[in-house]
Amino acid sequence: MTAKQRVARTRNKLRVVVVISALLWAPAALCCVLALELLADNLWNVRIPNGWDWNLAVSVALITACVVLWRGRFVHSTRRVAMWMEERAPSLQYALITASDPLVDGDLSMLEAAIERSNIDTMVGPAVFTPVIYAGVALSVMVGCYAAVITMGSAQARIAVHDVLAGAGVNTPMPNRLLGLSVRIVAPPYARLSVQTLADPSGVSALVGSSITISGSGKPAGIVAKVADRDVRVSGQRDWQARFTMPAAATTVTLADRGYDRVIAIIPIVDQPPVVAMTQPTRDTVWRHVPSGSISFVAHATDDIGLDDAHLEYTVTTGSGEVFKSRTSSLGDARFGGARTADFHATLALAPLGLTEGAILSVRAVVSDNNNLSGPGVSTSDTRTFRVARADEYDSLAVDAAPPPPMERSLLTERMLINSADSLLRKRASLAAKEFVTSAGSIGADQADLRKKVYGILYEQDEAGGAKGVEGDDEELDPQLVLNRDLKDAYDAMWDAERSLNVGDINIALPFMTRALHALDRARLADRLYLRGRPPRVIVNVEKVRLTAKEKGVSNSVVGQRSRADTALAKLDRSLDSALTIAQSSPDHFADALVRLRAQAVSLDTAFATALGDAVDAFRAGKDMTPALVRARRALLGAPRTGNAGVPWSGAWSGVR
Repeated sequence: MTAKQRVARTRNKLRVVVVISALLWAPAALCCVLALELLADNLWNVRIPNGWDWNLAVSVALITACVVLWRGRFVHSTRRVAMWMEERAPSLQYALITASDPLVDGDLSMLEAAIERSNIDTMVGPAVFTPVIYAGVALSVMVGCYAAVITMGSAQARIAVHDVLAGAGVNTPMPNRLLGLSVRIVAPPYARLSVQTLADPSGVSALVGSSITISGSGKPAGIVAKVADRDVRVSGQRDWQARFTMPAAATTVTLADRGYDRVIAIIPIVDQPPVVAMTQPTRDTVWRHVPSGSISFVAHATDDIGLDDAHLEYTVTTGSGEVFKSRTSSLGDARFGGARTADFHATLALAPLGLTEGAILSVRAVVSDNNNLSGPGVSTSDTRTFRVARADEYDSLAVDAAPPPPMERSLLTERMLINSADSLLRKRASLAAKEFVTSAGSIGADQADLRKKVYGILYEQDEAGGAKGVEGDDEELDPQLVLNRDLKDAYDAMWDAERSLNVGDINIALPFMTRALHALDRARLADRLYLRGRPPRVIVNVEKVRLTAKEKGVSNSVVGQRSRADTALAKLDRSLDSALTIAQSSPDHFADALVRLRAQAVSLDTAFATALGDAVDAFRAGKDMTPALVRARRALLGAPRTGNAGVPWSGAWSGVR
C-alpha cells in the first residue's frame, strides 16, 4: 500500500468519525440542557416558560453538532490528514507528507520503505476512533444525569436532595409535594359508572357516596388533609394518598405540606329521585254506572342514574264523611335493570274491585331508582281518580259527567297518605331505622305537595270574595266562611303532620293527618252547599285589588331595582372583590380563595361557580382569566342595564349610575 493510499484511507475513516461524533454530541448536549432546566426548577423554582425549554435545548444541540463538524473540517484536505498522521507517528520525520505530496516526483521507494517499517497503522488506528469513544461516553453520562434529575422531580427525591444540600450548608427551598396531584373517583356500585381520573384539578365533582382518592408524589410524612373541618388520614409508601367519601354538601379539601397549602373544591352530585308521569289515561273520570271490563295504564319514568322497579298502587274508597272504608293494593311489578328511561304498562280489572255507587278508585304509579346507598329514591305520579256516581246525584238539570273537583281529589289523596303511613308503621319492626325514616320522609314530601295544593284552593276561594277572617256566629249565613276556615284548619294540620313525618314520627303525624282529613271533608260539604245554594260571587273583588296594579309608564332604569345589600349574591360579590385584591400580592392564596368561594356558591348560583372554576384553571395554567371573571360578574349582576335617554333629570348629576 502506497503512502497516498494510506492517507486516503485514513481520511475516509476520519470523515465518518466526525459525522458520528456530531450525531453523539448533539443529544448529549440536549440531555445536559434539559437536566439543568429540571434541576433549576426542582431545587430553586426557576422555571423556563412553556415551549422555551425545548427550544433552548434543541438550539444548543444543533450548535454543538455544528461545532464538532466545523472542528473536523480538516478531513477534507489530504495534506492536513497526512500532517495529522505524522503527529501520531513522529518517527516518520515527514516521510509520509513527502511521499503523499502529489507535486513530488522521482523514486519514492526509500520513503515508502520507511513508512512501511514504521508500522503507522498501529499508532494511527486507535487515534482515529478516540473522538467517537469520547462522544459516546459523554452521551451516556448526560442521559444518566437527565434520568436522575427526572427521578428527582418526584417530591420524595427532591426532599432527599434538599436534605443532602442542607447538610452541606446549601440553602434550598423545601419542594412542594402538593403540585401535580391526581384525583381518582370511584362511583358507588349501583351507579355503574366507570372510574374517573383527574389531573391536578381545582375542583372535584362526583356523585354523593363516591370514593375520592387524592394522590401526590412523596411519602405522607408531614402532609395534612382536611375535608371541611374533619381530618383525613394520609397514607402511602412511595407516594402519599388521602381517601374520603364524597359528602352530601359542597365543601373544600385543604391540603398542607409544611410551608405550602392548597385548596380543592368538592362539588357533590346528588342522586335525584326518579320522575314519573301518568300518560294513560290522561284525565280523571266519573262513571254514571258501575263499570266492568278493565283499564289500561301507561306511565313514563326517567332517572338521572338508573331505574329499579315500578308498580301500580290503587285505593278503593267507599262511604262518605267520616265514615268510610278504603283498601289499598298494588299490581304490575316491573323491573328496569338500571335503565334511565322506561315505560310502565299495567292493566287493572274492575270486576274484582267490587265497585258500588259512590265508590272512588284512585290510581297512581310508584317508581323507585336503584340507589341502595342513601335511598332508594321513590316517586309517584299524579293520581288518576275514577268515581261511580250515585243515583240521586243528577237532578232535573242535565249534568255531564265530570272529574271530581279539587276538594274531592285532595280528600282522596289525604286518605291514601293515611293508608301509606299506617302501612309503614306496621312494617316498622322489619325495617332498618334509616330506611324507615327515609320512607316516612317520602310520605312527608307527598304531604307537603298536598298542603301546597290546599293552599292554592284556599287562595282561589279568597280571590273569589271569601272572608279575610271568621268573626261572629254567622257561619250558617255564609257557607264560604266555613269553607275557608276548614281549609285553613286542614292546611295547618298538614303542616304539623309534614314536620313529624320528615323525622320519622308517624305516631305523632297520624292524628294531624286525620284532623286534616276531617277538615277537608267538612270543606267539601260546605263547598257543595255553597255551589248548589247560591250563585258564585264576583270573581274579582274590586275593592280588594284597587290601586294594587303595577304602573306601566316609563321609569328610570334604577327604579324598582332590587337592593343587593343583604342578599346571598351580594355576599358572593363582596367575597369576589376581596379575593381580587390579593391577586397580585399573594397569587397562591388568591387561587385558594376562589376555590373556597366556588364551593360556597354551588348551591346559590351554578353559573357563577362554573365561571370561578374556569378562572382558577386559567390562573394556574398561566392563561388570561379575565373572560372567566367577566362571566362570573355577569352571573351575579346580570346583563348591563341601559337607561332611557328620554327620561328627564337622569343625567350624571342626579347620582344615577
